[in-house]
Amino acid sequence: MKPLSFFCRIALPLVFVVAIFTGAPHAALAFNPTVTAQPVIGRLVYMHQVDMRFAPQSKYIPMTREGEMPFLVGVSPSLWYLRKQAARHNPMAPYDAHAFPGNYDLSPNTPRASVMFDGMANSASICQYFGGCEPPDMAVAASSSFEVQAVNTSVAVYDPTGAIQPGWPKNSQVFFNVPNPGSCDPNGPFNSDPRAIYDPTDGHYWVTMLQVEGAFGINSCPLQSLYWVAVTQTTDPNGTWNVYAFDMTFGAHNAADYTQIGLDKRAFYFGGNMFNSGGSAYLYDEIFAASKAGMEAGSTVTAHGLKNIKVGSTLLDTVQPVVAEGRSAPAGLFVSAFNMNSDCSNACTGINVLAMAHALTSPTLTVQTATSMNYSVPPNADEPGCSQCVETLDTRISATPVYSKGNIWFALGTGANNGSGGTVPGVMWGEIAPTFSGTSLTAATMVQNGVLSFTGDRDASFGAPMPDKAGNMIMVFDSMSSTLNPSIYFAGRKHTDALGMLQNPRLLRMGITATFDGRWGDYEASGYEGPTTNRIWMASEYSPSNGDWASELGATKF
Repeated sequence: MKPLSFFCRIALPLVFVVAIFTGAPHAALAFNPTVTAQPVIGRLVYMHQVDMRFAPQSKYIPMTREGEMPFLVGVSPSLWYLRKQAARHNPMAPYDAHAFPGNYDLSPNTPRASVMFDGMANSASICQYFGGCEPPDMAVAASSSFEVQAVNTSVAVYDPTGAIQPGWPKNSQVFFNVPNPGSCDPNGPFNSDPRAIYDPTDGHYWVTMLQVEGAFGINSCPLQSLYWVAVTQTTDPNGTWNVYAFDMTFGAHNAADYTQIGLDKRAFYFGGNMFNSGGSAYLYDEIFAASKAGMEAGSTVTAHGLKNIKVGSTLLDTVQPVVAEGRSAPAGLFVSAFNMNSDCSNACTGINVLAMAHALTSPTLTVQTATSMNYSVPPNADEPGCSQCVETLDTRISATPVYSKGNIWFALGTGANNGSGGTVPGVMWGEIAPTFSGTSLTAATMVQNGVLSFTGDRDASFGAPMPDKAGNMIMVFDSMSSTLNPSIYFAGRKHTDALGMLQNPRLLRMGITATFDGRWGDYEASGYEGPTTNRIWMASEYSPSNGDWASELGATKF
Protein backbone atom coordinates (compact mmCIF):
# COMPACT_ATOMS: atom_id res chain seq x y z
CA MET A 1 0.00 0.00 0.00
CA LYS A 2 1.21 3.50 -0.78
CA PRO A 3 1.89 5.86 2.16
CA LEU A 4 -1.17 7.78 3.33
CA SER A 5 0.27 11.07 2.11
CA PHE A 6 -0.03 9.66 -1.43
CA PHE A 7 -3.75 8.97 -1.02
CA CYS A 8 -4.64 12.41 0.31
CA ARG A 9 -3.14 14.11 -2.74
CA ILE A 10 -3.92 11.78 -5.63
CA ALA A 11 -6.66 12.72 -8.09
CA LEU A 12 -9.40 10.27 -8.94
CA PRO A 13 -9.97 9.42 -12.60
CA LEU A 14 -12.51 11.74 -14.24
CA VAL A 15 -14.86 8.89 -15.12
CA PHE A 16 -15.06 7.90 -11.45
CA VAL A 17 -15.72 11.49 -10.40
CA VAL A 18 -18.61 11.83 -12.82
CA ALA A 19 -20.05 8.53 -11.62
CA ILE A 20 -20.14 9.78 -8.05
CA PHE A 21 -21.68 13.09 -9.07
CA THR A 22 -24.52 11.37 -10.86
CA GLY A 23 -25.17 9.18 -7.86
CA ALA A 24 -24.25 5.94 -9.62
CA PRO A 25 -23.61 3.01 -7.27
CA HIS A 26 -19.96 2.48 -6.44
CA ALA A 27 -17.87 0.16 -4.32
CA ALA A 28 -16.64 1.02 -0.83
CA LEU A 29 -13.01 1.44 -1.83
CA ALA A 30 -11.93 2.52 1.66
CA PHE A 31 -8.36 1.94 2.75
CA ASN A 32 -7.45 1.02 6.30
CA PRO A 33 -4.93 3.41 7.82
CA THR A 34 -3.69 3.43 11.38
CA VAL A 35 -4.45 6.16 13.90
CA THR A 36 -2.22 7.45 16.68
CA ALA A 37 -2.94 10.00 19.42
CA GLN A 38 -1.75 11.05 22.87
CA PRO A 39 -4.07 10.88 25.92
CA VAL A 40 -4.82 14.14 27.75
CA ILE A 41 -7.24 15.43 30.37
CA GLY A 42 -8.97 18.80 30.04
CA ARG A 43 -8.61 20.45 33.44
CA LEU A 44 -11.91 21.82 34.79
CA VAL A 45 -11.17 25.49 35.56
CA TYR A 46 -14.65 26.84 36.36
CA MET A 47 -18.00 25.30 37.22
CA HIS A 48 -21.00 27.44 38.16
CA GLN A 49 -24.60 28.22 37.30
CA VAL A 50 -26.08 31.21 35.52
CA ASP A 51 -29.77 32.06 35.95
CA MET A 52 -30.60 33.89 32.72
CA ARG A 53 -33.57 35.61 34.32
CA PHE A 54 -31.12 37.77 36.27
CA ALA A 55 -28.24 38.02 33.78
CA PRO A 56 -28.30 41.52 32.26
CA GLN A 57 -29.50 42.06 28.73
CA SER A 58 -27.17 43.63 26.17
CA LYS A 59 -28.09 47.24 25.50
CA TYR A 60 -28.01 48.27 21.88
CA ILE A 61 -24.91 50.25 20.90
CA PRO A 62 -24.35 51.17 17.26
CA MET A 63 -21.18 49.87 15.67
CA THR A 64 -18.25 52.17 16.42
CA ARG A 65 -15.46 50.13 14.83
CA GLU A 66 -15.04 46.65 13.45
CA GLY A 67 -12.39 44.05 14.22
CA GLU A 68 -11.63 40.87 12.36
CA MET A 69 -11.63 37.61 14.25
CA PRO A 70 -8.38 35.62 14.06
CA PHE A 71 -8.03 33.84 10.72
CA LEU A 72 -5.91 30.70 11.07
CA VAL A 73 -5.35 28.26 8.20
CA GLY A 74 -1.90 26.91 9.08
CA VAL A 75 0.11 28.80 6.42
CA SER A 76 1.35 32.36 5.98
CA PRO A 77 -0.97 35.03 4.53
CA SER A 78 1.22 35.30 1.42
CA LEU A 79 1.12 31.57 0.73
CA TRP A 80 -2.63 31.48 1.41
CA TYR A 81 -3.14 34.30 -1.11
CA LEU A 82 -1.24 32.36 -3.77
CA ARG A 83 -3.24 29.19 -3.11
CA LYS A 84 -6.51 31.07 -3.39
CA GLN A 85 -5.48 32.72 -6.64
CA ALA A 86 -4.43 29.38 -8.12
CA ALA A 87 -7.68 27.75 -7.01
CA ARG A 88 -9.63 29.68 -9.66
CA HIS A 89 -7.91 27.66 -12.39
CA ASN A 90 -7.28 24.33 -10.69
CA PRO A 91 -7.59 21.50 -13.26
CA MET A 92 -7.84 18.93 -10.44
CA ALA A 93 -11.02 20.43 -8.91
CA PRO A 94 -13.99 18.05 -9.12
CA TYR A 95 -16.14 18.39 -12.22
CA ASP A 96 -19.83 19.03 -11.58
CA ALA A 97 -21.88 17.76 -14.47
CA HIS A 98 -25.05 19.02 -12.77
CA ALA A 99 -24.15 22.60 -11.80
CA PHE A 100 -27.24 24.74 -11.27
CA PRO A 101 -27.64 27.72 -13.62
CA GLY A 102 -25.86 30.69 -12.05
CA ASN A 103 -28.48 33.22 -13.15
CA TYR A 104 -31.42 31.04 -12.36
CA ASP A 105 -34.51 31.13 -10.63
CA LEU A 106 -35.77 27.69 -11.38
CA SER A 107 -38.94 26.38 -9.79
CA PRO A 108 -37.46 24.66 -6.71
CA ASN A 109 -38.91 21.41 -5.48
CA THR A 110 -37.03 21.85 -2.21
CA PRO A 111 -39.78 22.78 0.31
CA ARG A 112 -40.07 26.48 1.08
CA ALA A 113 -39.38 27.82 4.58
CA SER A 114 -42.43 27.62 6.82
CA VAL A 115 -41.08 30.42 9.02
CA MET A 116 -38.20 32.90 8.72
CA PHE A 117 -37.12 35.87 10.79
CA ASP A 118 -34.21 38.21 11.46
CA GLY A 119 -31.59 37.09 13.96
CA MET A 120 -28.77 39.14 15.41
CA ALA A 121 -26.82 41.64 13.29
CA ASN A 122 -23.43 43.25 13.67
CA SER A 123 -23.18 45.97 16.31
CA ALA A 124 -21.05 46.96 19.28
CA SER A 125 -23.53 45.22 21.59
CA ILE A 126 -23.51 41.92 19.65
CA CYS A 127 -19.72 41.86 19.10
CA GLN A 128 -18.78 43.83 22.17
CA TYR A 129 -15.04 43.09 22.29
CA PHE A 130 -14.26 44.82 19.00
CA GLY A 131 -17.21 47.20 18.89
CA GLY A 132 -18.37 45.20 15.86
CA CYS A 133 -16.74 42.19 14.21
CA GLU A 134 -16.43 39.94 11.20
CA PRO A 135 -17.23 37.14 10.53
CA PRO A 136 -20.15 36.26 12.80
CA ASP A 137 -19.78 32.42 12.93
CA MET A 138 -23.25 30.94 13.23
CA ALA A 139 -24.86 28.62 15.78
CA VAL A 140 -28.47 27.51 16.30
CA ALA A 141 -30.13 25.12 18.75
CA ALA A 142 -33.82 24.76 17.92
CA SER A 143 -36.76 22.97 19.49
CA SER A 144 -40.46 23.37 18.81
CA SER A 145 -40.62 25.88 21.70
CA PHE A 146 -37.44 28.00 21.52
CA GLU A 147 -34.65 28.84 19.11
CA VAL A 148 -31.25 29.65 20.65
CA GLN A 149 -28.94 31.56 18.31
CA ALA A 150 -25.30 32.37 19.00
CA VAL A 151 -22.94 34.56 16.98
CA ASN A 152 -19.61 36.17 17.77
CA THR A 153 -20.01 37.04 20.58
CA SER A 154 -23.61 36.97 21.89
CA VAL A 155 -26.53 34.63 22.53
CA ALA A 156 -30.25 35.24 21.90
CA VAL A 157 -33.42 33.22 22.47
CA TYR A 158 -36.51 33.46 20.24
CA ASP A 159 -39.88 31.75 20.10
CA PRO A 160 -40.76 29.88 16.87
CA THR A 161 -42.40 32.98 15.37
CA GLY A 162 -39.22 35.05 15.81
CA ALA A 163 -40.22 37.01 18.91
CA ILE A 164 -37.10 37.57 20.99
CA GLN A 165 -37.57 36.51 24.60
CA PRO A 166 -37.42 39.07 27.46
CA GLY A 167 -33.89 39.81 28.64
CA TRP A 168 -32.14 38.70 25.43
CA PRO A 169 -29.66 39.01 23.78
CA LYS A 170 -26.82 38.62 26.25
CA ASN A 171 -23.16 39.05 25.50
CA SER A 172 -20.94 36.02 25.96
CA GLN A 173 -19.24 37.32 29.09
CA VAL A 174 -22.61 37.66 30.83
CA PHE A 175 -24.00 34.42 29.40
CA PHE A 176 -21.10 32.28 30.64
CA ASN A 177 -20.18 34.59 33.57
CA VAL A 178 -16.60 34.84 32.33
CA PRO A 179 -14.20 36.67 34.69
CA ASN A 180 -12.37 39.73 33.39
CA PRO A 181 -8.76 38.98 32.46
CA GLY A 182 -7.65 42.09 34.36
CA SER A 183 -6.04 45.41 33.50
CA CYS A 184 -4.08 43.74 30.67
CA ASP A 185 -7.21 44.10 28.53
CA PRO A 186 -9.81 46.78 29.34
CA ASN A 187 -12.10 45.31 26.65
CA GLY A 188 -12.72 42.28 28.86
CA PRO A 189 -12.40 38.60 27.92
CA PHE A 190 -12.05 37.62 24.27
CA ASN A 191 -14.70 35.02 23.38
CA SER A 192 -15.35 33.67 19.90
CA ASP A 193 -16.39 30.73 17.69
CA PRO A 194 -19.79 29.72 19.12
CA ARG A 195 -21.53 26.39 18.52
CA ALA A 196 -24.97 25.29 19.72
CA ILE A 197 -26.97 22.05 19.84
CA TYR A 198 -30.47 21.14 20.92
CA ASP A 199 -30.69 17.54 22.12
CA PRO A 200 -34.26 16.34 21.47
CA THR A 201 -33.57 13.09 23.32
CA ASP A 202 -32.95 14.83 26.67
CA GLY A 203 -34.57 18.20 25.89
CA HIS A 204 -31.49 20.28 26.76
CA TYR A 205 -29.78 23.14 24.91
CA TRP A 206 -25.99 23.39 24.66
CA VAL A 207 -23.88 26.46 23.78
CA THR A 208 -20.08 26.55 23.59
CA MET A 209 -17.53 29.29 22.92
CA LEU A 210 -13.79 29.53 23.24
CA GLN A 211 -11.83 32.13 25.21
CA VAL A 212 -8.32 33.20 24.21
CA GLU A 213 -6.06 35.66 26.03
CA GLY A 214 -2.43 36.45 25.28
CA ALA A 215 -2.38 34.74 21.87
CA PHE A 216 -3.09 35.48 18.19
CA GLY A 217 -2.23 39.16 18.79
CA ILE A 218 -5.44 39.68 20.75
CA ASN A 219 -3.91 41.29 23.85
CA SER A 220 -0.88 41.20 26.15
CA CYS A 221 -2.53 39.20 28.94
CA PRO A 222 -1.03 35.96 30.27
CA LEU A 223 -1.82 33.11 27.92
CA GLN A 224 -5.19 31.50 28.48
CA SER A 225 -7.17 29.14 26.25
CA LEU A 226 -10.48 27.89 27.66
CA TYR A 227 -13.59 26.25 26.27
CA TRP A 228 -16.79 27.48 27.92
CA VAL A 229 -19.69 25.01 27.79
CA ALA A 230 -23.23 25.78 28.99
CA VAL A 231 -26.17 23.37 29.17
CA THR A 232 -29.71 24.11 30.33
CA GLN A 233 -30.95 22.52 33.54
CA THR A 234 -34.42 22.18 32.01
CA THR A 235 -36.13 22.43 28.63
CA ASP A 236 -36.40 26.23 29.02
CA PRO A 237 -33.34 28.24 27.88
CA ASN A 238 -34.70 31.30 29.73
CA GLY A 239 -33.90 29.62 33.05
CA THR A 240 -30.69 28.35 34.68
CA TRP A 241 -27.72 26.94 32.77
CA ASN A 242 -24.89 24.81 34.14
CA VAL A 243 -21.60 26.34 32.99
CA TYR A 244 -18.18 24.67 32.68
CA ALA A 245 -14.79 25.92 31.50
CA PHE A 246 -12.02 23.54 30.44
CA ASP A 247 -8.34 24.35 29.97
CA MET A 248 -7.10 23.52 26.46
CA THR A 249 -3.38 24.28 26.95
CA PHE A 250 -1.95 21.52 29.22
CA GLY A 251 0.75 23.96 30.26
CA ALA A 252 1.96 24.53 26.69
CA HIS A 253 2.10 28.00 25.13
CA ASN A 254 -0.58 27.11 22.57
CA ALA A 255 -4.17 28.22 22.02
CA ALA A 256 -7.33 26.72 20.53
CA ASP A 257 -9.24 27.91 17.48
CA TYR A 258 -12.38 26.78 15.64
CA THR A 259 -14.74 25.34 18.26
CA GLN A 260 -16.11 21.86 17.49
CA ILE A 261 -18.81 20.04 19.48
CA GLY A 262 -21.06 16.98 19.29
CA LEU A 263 -22.98 14.60 21.53
CA ASP A 264 -24.60 11.19 21.79
CA LYS A 265 -26.46 9.36 24.57
CA ARG A 266 -23.27 8.93 26.63
CA ALA A 267 -21.09 11.98 26.23
CA PHE A 268 -20.69 15.59 25.23
CA TYR A 269 -17.72 15.93 22.88
CA PHE A 270 -15.65 19.01 22.13
CA GLY A 271 -12.38 19.85 20.41
CA GLY A 272 -10.30 22.46 18.65
CA ASN A 273 -7.36 23.21 16.39
CA MET A 274 -4.28 24.13 18.43
CA PHE A 275 -1.88 26.80 17.14
CA ASN A 276 1.23 28.40 18.53
CA SER A 277 0.53 31.63 20.39
CA GLY A 278 1.33 33.75 17.36
CA GLY A 279 -1.12 31.82 15.20
CA SER A 280 1.56 31.24 12.56
CA ALA A 281 1.80 27.45 12.89
CA TYR A 282 -0.81 24.72 13.24
CA LEU A 283 0.34 22.18 15.85
CA TYR A 284 -2.33 19.52 16.46
CA ASP A 285 -6.03 18.85 17.07
CA GLU A 286 -7.42 17.76 20.42
CA ILE A 287 -10.78 16.14 21.20
CA PHE A 288 -12.50 15.45 24.53
CA ALA A 289 -15.48 13.65 26.01
CA ALA A 290 -17.31 14.44 29.26
CA SER A 291 -20.38 12.87 30.84
CA LYS A 292 -23.48 14.34 29.21
CA ALA A 293 -25.71 13.31 32.13
CA GLY A 294 -23.24 14.73 34.62
CA MET A 295 -23.14 18.12 32.90
CA GLU A 296 -26.93 18.22 32.57
CA ALA A 297 -27.13 17.58 36.33
CA GLY A 298 -24.51 20.22 37.19
CA SER A 299 -22.07 17.65 38.60
CA THR A 300 -18.29 17.81 38.51
CA VAL A 301 -17.03 16.06 35.39
CA THR A 302 -13.68 15.05 33.93
CA ALA A 303 -12.95 15.68 30.25
CA HIS A 304 -10.86 12.79 28.96
CA GLY A 305 -9.32 13.32 25.57
CA LEU A 306 -6.72 12.78 22.89
CA LYS A 307 -4.40 15.13 21.03
CA ASN A 308 -1.88 15.03 18.18
CA ILE A 309 -4.20 12.82 16.14
CA LYS A 310 -2.54 11.28 13.09
CA VAL A 311 -3.99 9.03 10.42
CA GLY A 312 -1.01 7.24 9.00
CA SER A 313 1.63 9.96 8.81
CA THR A 314 -0.86 12.80 8.33
CA LEU A 315 -1.65 15.13 11.23
CA LEU A 316 -5.39 15.84 11.16
CA ASP A 317 -7.12 19.15 11.87
CA THR A 318 -10.76 20.04 12.52
CA VAL A 319 -11.65 16.60 13.84
CA GLN A 320 -15.36 17.32 14.09
CA PRO A 321 -17.42 15.53 16.77
CA VAL A 322 -20.68 14.16 15.40
CA VAL A 323 -24.15 14.90 16.79
CA ALA A 324 -26.22 11.73 17.14
CA GLU A 325 -29.78 12.36 15.98
CA GLY A 326 -31.72 9.83 18.07
CA ARG A 327 -29.98 6.46 18.21
CA SER A 328 -26.26 6.62 19.04
CA ALA A 329 -23.45 4.63 17.46
CA PRO A 330 -21.58 2.04 19.58
CA ALA A 331 -18.76 4.59 20.09
CA GLY A 332 -18.34 8.35 19.86
CA LEU A 333 -17.99 9.46 16.23
CA PHE A 334 -15.74 12.10 14.65
CA VAL A 335 -15.03 13.02 11.02
CA SER A 336 -12.21 14.97 9.40
CA ALA A 337 -11.24 15.84 5.84
CA PHE A 338 -7.65 16.16 4.70
CA ASN A 339 -6.75 19.83 4.99
CA MET A 340 -3.91 21.81 6.57
CA ASN A 341 -1.19 19.17 6.59
CA SER A 342 -2.26 17.68 3.27
CA ASP A 343 -2.14 20.73 0.97
CA CYS A 344 -5.33 20.25 -1.05
CA SER A 345 -4.37 23.04 -3.46
CA ASN A 346 -4.52 20.48 -6.27
CA ALA A 347 -6.79 17.75 -4.91
CA CYS A 348 -7.35 15.49 -1.93
CA THR A 349 -9.69 12.56 -1.54
CA GLY A 350 -11.07 10.59 1.37
CA ILE A 351 -13.01 11.42 4.56
CA ASN A 352 -11.64 10.08 7.85
CA VAL A 353 -14.16 8.58 10.24
CA LEU A 354 -12.91 8.04 13.80
CA ALA A 355 -14.62 6.14 16.61
CA MET A 356 -13.82 6.88 20.26
CA ALA A 357 -14.28 3.90 22.60
CA HIS A 358 -14.15 4.18 26.43
CA ALA A 359 -14.78 7.90 25.97
CA LEU A 360 -15.48 8.70 29.64
CA THR A 361 -12.54 6.77 31.09
CA SER A 362 -9.56 6.02 28.80
CA PRO A 363 -10.40 7.03 25.23
CA THR A 364 -9.05 5.05 22.31
CA LEU A 365 -9.56 5.59 18.58
CA THR A 366 -10.13 3.42 15.56
CA VAL A 367 -10.27 4.91 12.06
CA GLN A 368 -11.50 4.13 8.57
CA THR A 369 -11.15 6.42 5.55
CA ALA A 370 -14.18 6.50 3.27
CA THR A 371 -13.45 6.96 -0.41
CA SER A 372 -14.79 10.27 -1.70
CA MET A 373 -14.66 12.28 -4.89
CA ASN A 374 -11.84 14.80 -5.21
CA TYR A 375 -12.00 18.03 -3.25
CA SER A 376 -9.71 21.04 -3.41
CA VAL A 377 -9.17 24.45 -1.85
CA PRO A 378 -12.01 26.69 -3.09
CA PRO A 379 -11.27 30.05 -4.69
CA ASN A 380 -12.64 33.10 -2.95
CA ALA A 381 -16.09 34.32 -3.97
CA ASP A 382 -17.03 37.15 -6.30
CA GLU A 383 -19.61 39.75 -5.34
CA PRO A 384 -20.95 42.77 -7.27
CA GLY A 385 -18.08 45.16 -7.98
CA CYS A 386 -15.32 42.92 -6.61
CA SER A 387 -13.70 39.74 -7.90
CA GLN A 388 -12.57 37.03 -5.43
CA CYS A 389 -13.05 39.37 -2.48
CA VAL A 390 -14.98 37.19 0.00
CA GLU A 391 -13.15 34.43 1.90
CA THR A 392 -14.41 30.85 1.52
CA LEU A 393 -11.87 29.13 3.84
CA ASP A 394 -10.38 25.71 3.05
CA THR A 395 -11.37 22.03 2.81
CA ARG A 396 -12.17 21.45 6.48
CA ILE A 397 -15.61 20.13 7.43
CA SER A 398 -17.04 23.39 8.75
CA ALA A 399 -20.55 22.61 10.08
CA THR A 400 -21.21 20.02 12.77
CA PRO A 401 -21.72 16.56 11.15
CA VAL A 402 -24.84 14.55 12.04
CA TYR A 403 -25.37 10.82 12.66
CA SER A 404 -28.88 9.72 11.65
CA LYS A 405 -30.38 6.33 10.79
CA GLY A 406 -26.93 4.75 11.06
CA ASN A 407 -25.16 7.17 8.68
CA ILE A 408 -23.07 10.35 9.02
CA TRP A 409 -23.88 13.49 7.00
CA PHE A 410 -21.14 16.09 6.36
CA ALA A 411 -20.19 18.98 4.07
CA LEU A 412 -17.01 20.85 3.21
CA GLY A 413 -15.87 23.63 0.90
CA THR A 414 -14.24 22.75 -2.42
CA GLY A 415 -13.37 24.20 -5.75
CA ALA A 416 -15.77 22.98 -8.44
CA ASN A 417 -15.26 22.84 -12.19
CA ASN A 418 -18.71 23.90 -13.36
CA GLY A 419 -18.07 23.62 -17.11
CA SER A 420 -18.01 27.40 -17.56
CA GLY A 421 -14.29 27.66 -18.14
CA GLY A 422 -13.08 28.01 -14.56
CA THR A 423 -13.34 26.83 -10.98
CA VAL A 424 -15.86 28.30 -8.55
CA PRO A 425 -16.46 27.79 -4.83
CA GLY A 426 -18.74 24.80 -4.20
CA VAL A 427 -19.93 22.58 -1.37
CA MET A 428 -19.05 18.89 -1.34
CA TRP A 429 -21.53 16.91 0.74
CA GLY A 430 -21.88 13.25 1.53
CA GLU A 431 -23.38 10.42 3.57
CA ILE A 432 -21.13 7.77 5.15
CA ALA A 433 -22.16 4.43 6.65
CA PRO A 434 -19.82 3.35 9.49
CA THR A 435 -19.58 -0.34 10.40
CA PHE A 436 -18.61 -1.56 13.88
CA SER A 437 -17.38 -4.68 15.58
CA GLY A 438 -18.22 -3.92 19.19
CA THR A 439 -16.86 -0.39 19.73
CA SER A 440 -14.23 -0.67 16.99
CA LEU A 441 -14.79 0.87 13.57
CA THR A 442 -14.24 -1.72 10.84
CA ALA A 443 -15.45 0.06 7.69
CA ALA A 444 -16.68 3.41 6.41
CA THR A 445 -18.67 3.29 3.17
CA MET A 446 -19.51 6.41 1.17
CA VAL A 447 -23.23 5.86 0.54
CA GLN A 448 -23.48 8.97 -1.64
CA ASN A 449 -21.36 11.99 -2.47
CA GLY A 450 -22.02 15.10 -4.50
CA VAL A 451 -21.15 18.74 -5.10
CA LEU A 452 -23.47 21.73 -5.02
CA SER A 453 -22.21 24.39 -7.43
CA PHE A 454 -23.45 26.93 -9.97
CA THR A 455 -22.44 27.91 -13.50
CA GLY A 456 -20.84 31.26 -14.25
CA ASP A 457 -18.95 32.78 -11.32
CA ARG A 458 -21.59 32.05 -8.69
CA ASP A 459 -20.43 30.78 -5.31
CA ALA A 460 -21.78 28.13 -2.95
CA SER A 461 -19.99 27.92 0.39
CA PHE A 462 -20.25 26.94 4.07
CA GLY A 463 -22.85 24.21 3.68
CA ALA A 464 -24.54 22.90 6.84
CA PRO A 465 -26.58 19.71 6.18
CA MET A 466 -29.26 18.30 8.48
CA PRO A 467 -31.17 15.03 7.94
CA ASP A 468 -34.62 14.23 9.32
CA LYS A 469 -36.10 11.02 10.72
CA ALA A 470 -36.92 9.65 7.25
CA GLY A 471 -33.45 10.22 5.79
CA ASN A 472 -34.41 13.38 3.90
CA MET A 473 -31.86 16.21 4.12
CA ILE A 474 -31.83 20.02 4.04
CA MET A 475 -28.57 22.00 3.61
CA VAL A 476 -28.26 25.75 4.12
CA PHE A 477 -25.40 27.55 2.33
CA ASP A 478 -24.14 30.99 1.30
CA SER A 479 -24.25 32.22 -2.28
CA MET A 480 -23.01 35.30 -4.12
CA SER A 481 -21.57 36.31 -7.51
CA SER A 482 -20.69 39.35 -9.62
CA THR A 483 -24.45 39.91 -9.98
CA LEU A 484 -25.72 38.49 -6.69
CA ASN A 485 -25.21 40.16 -3.32
CA PRO A 486 -24.24 37.80 -0.45
CA SER A 487 -27.41 35.79 0.19
CA ILE A 488 -28.71 32.69 1.98
CA TYR A 489 -30.02 29.65 0.08
CA PHE A 490 -30.89 26.10 0.97
CA ALA A 491 -31.26 22.87 -0.99
CA GLY A 492 -32.67 19.50 -0.07
CA ARG A 493 -33.10 15.92 -1.13
CA LYS A 494 -35.68 13.27 -0.34
CA HIS A 495 -34.45 9.85 0.64
CA THR A 496 -36.04 8.52 -2.56
CA ASP A 497 -34.06 10.87 -4.85
CA ALA A 498 -31.21 9.53 -6.96
CA LEU A 499 -28.00 9.14 -4.97
CA GLY A 500 -25.68 12.14 -5.09
CA MET A 501 -28.37 14.53 -6.32
CA LEU A 502 -29.94 17.61 -4.71
CA GLN A 503 -33.24 19.25 -5.56
CA ASN A 504 -33.20 22.82 -6.88
CA PRO A 505 -32.05 25.37 -4.27
CA ARG A 506 -34.45 27.86 -2.74
CA LEU A 507 -33.80 31.40 -1.46
CA LEU A 508 -34.01 32.03 2.29
CA ARG A 509 -32.86 35.68 2.37
CA MET A 510 -31.61 37.86 -0.48
CA GLY A 511 -28.66 40.18 0.12
CA ILE A 512 -29.50 43.85 -0.38
CA THR A 513 -26.08 45.20 -1.32
CA ALA A 514 -22.49 44.04 -1.67
CA THR A 515 -20.66 43.56 1.61
CA PHE A 516 -17.52 45.35 2.75
CA ASP A 517 -16.66 42.32 4.90
CA GLY A 518 -13.84 40.21 3.49
CA ARG A 519 -14.73 37.29 5.77
CA TRP A 520 -18.00 35.35 5.38
CA GLY A 521 -18.55 32.34 7.60
CA ASP A 522 -16.42 30.71 9.04
CA TYR A 523 -19.35 28.31 9.33
CA GLU A 524 -23.13 28.26 9.13
CA ALA A 525 -25.54 26.16 11.17
CA SER A 526 -28.56 23.89 11.03
CA GLY A 527 -30.59 22.31 13.82
CA TYR A 528 -33.23 19.64 14.31
CA GLU A 529 -36.33 19.94 16.48
CA GLY A 530 -36.65 16.18 16.81
CA PRO A 531 -38.76 13.38 15.31
CA THR A 532 -42.09 14.60 16.72
CA THR A 533 -42.19 17.79 14.62
CA ASN A 534 -39.40 16.75 12.20
CA ARG A 535 -38.56 20.38 11.36
CA ILE A 536 -35.08 21.53 10.36
CA TRP A 537 -33.81 24.99 11.27
CA MET A 538 -31.19 27.03 9.42
CA ALA A 539 -29.08 30.02 10.45
CA SER A 540 -26.82 32.01 8.16
CA GLU A 541 -25.88 35.58 7.23
CA TYR A 542 -26.66 37.93 4.37
CA SER A 543 -25.59 41.46 3.44
CA PRO A 544 -28.18 44.07 4.55
CA SER A 545 -28.48 47.64 3.31
CA ASN A 546 -25.46 48.85 5.33
CA GLY A 547 -23.12 46.36 3.60
CA ASP A 548 -22.22 44.56 6.81
CA TRP A 549 -23.59 41.21 8.01
CA ALA A 550 -27.02 40.40 9.41
CA SER A 551 -28.44 36.95 10.10
CA GLU A 552 -31.61 35.08 9.23
CA LEU A 553 -33.22 32.03 10.82
CA GLY A 554 -35.66 29.80 9.00
CA ALA A 555 -37.34 26.39 9.32
CA THR A 556 -38.62 23.86 6.82
CA LYS A 557 -39.51 20.19 6.48
CA PHE A 558 -40.27 17.64 3.78
